[in-house]
Amino acid sequence: MAKIYPVDNVVTWPETEGVLGVVGVAPWATLDFLQIFYGLIQADKDWNFPRVICDINTKIPSRGRHLELGERDPSPFILESINDLAAQGATIAVVPCNTAHILYSRWTTDAVIPVVSIIDATVNEIRKNGATKVAVLSSEASAKYNVYNDKLSEYGFELEHLTAQQQNVVSQAITEMKVKGMIQPETLVNTNILLSDLKNAAVDGVILGCTELKSLSAPCSKYFATVAESNLAMAKQVLSLMGLPSYAIRT
Repeated sequence: MAKIYPVDNVVTWPETEGVLGVVGVAPWATLDFLQIFYGLIQADKDWNFPRVICDINTKIPSRGRHLELGERDPSPFILESINDLAAQGATIAVVPCNTAHILYSRWTTDAVIPVVSIIDATVNEIRKNGATKVAVLSSEASAKYNVYNDKLSEYGFELEHLTAQQQNVVSQAITEMKVKGMIQPETLVNTNILLSDLKNAAVDGVILGCTELKSLSAPCSKYFATVAESNLAMAKQVLSLMGLPSYAIRT
């Protein structure tokens, strides 16, 4: 990559500032992550934003189809993409996809740069805010493999598991976001019923553990004091590791 150095005391940035590599396996979720990431930075000049190298590769094999149908494992391709980004200058990487993190150890063990876990970042976010009983809204695959629940259990959270009917509502919302770009009115009604039921079950914290569920942040906030949205949590985590001045990061 082109190595560009500060010019003077005006056009300058920290010499230790990192470069973020983004492996995008889902285009809209990746663009959403980038918008969140840059939105967390306080900057009045272009050069005050950190460099990002992004590879949105929609040809990486489906995570869900691999897990459910035994099709090709996406892990070698995600790993290759991470290392390609590192060769271009990335010093830290993210993969904005919760389901891909079921396979996290497969595509990080041989990565040549650190890779932030969206699961760890999101659980850390909910730990900061005092929740005690947590429900996770995620894809069927993430729910099946307990990708969040196992980590939450490690920290002693009480868990509220979704019923099959409740999971169907969440899955429908995810599908509609992928296909139509918005959750349809009927599904929103069913989602609010789901959230009310969780509230009545004494849930006080919710994880939006699928990057397609960001639009549920506001409805969830009406029911729960603590809501952790995975893309936002990961963006906060990676920014804390990139060597930016503390005043440049919104809190």
